[in-house]
Amino acid sequence: MASCQEKESPQLKEAAAIHNEAHEIMESIEPEMASLDSLQSQLANKKIAVTDTAAVASAIASLDKVKTDFKEWEANLVTVPGVEDEHEHEHKEGDHEHHHHEHKKAPDATPEQHLEIQKEIKKNIEQIQSELKSAKSQAESLLKQ
Repeated sequence: MASCQEKESPQLKEAAAIHNEAHEIMESIEPEMASLDSLQSQLANKKIAVTDTAAVASAIASLDKVKTDFKEWEANLVTVPGVEDEHEHEHKEGDHEHHHHEHKKAPDATPEQHLEIQKEIKKNIEQIQSELKSAKSQAESLLKQ
């Protein structure tokens, strides 16, 4: 009966809520992540005309870092016991960019540890979201020059 008690744990419930919040952030930034390759191409093409090539190189590097960080974050995403496979992906008709997320099975840990893991996961996706906004802003301002 230990598993039933675990599912009722307040820490696991909070961990599940945090996991879902992190998942929502991920879904909200996915469309922007998909546009980064195009932004990088535009910057690379503009590099020839721009006098400040260091700024363009820096912007491209920032976009690369965000893409790498996001892939690593997705690779390290783990579920919470009792909430595996609960994510429903709503896609608009004609949305062919279906992104399947492989969550790692929840590690063997105490409810308190699960809570800490999910807090760290959410903190990391919030950091990526912030880096994404900054990198896109930097790139877009260079493209306007």
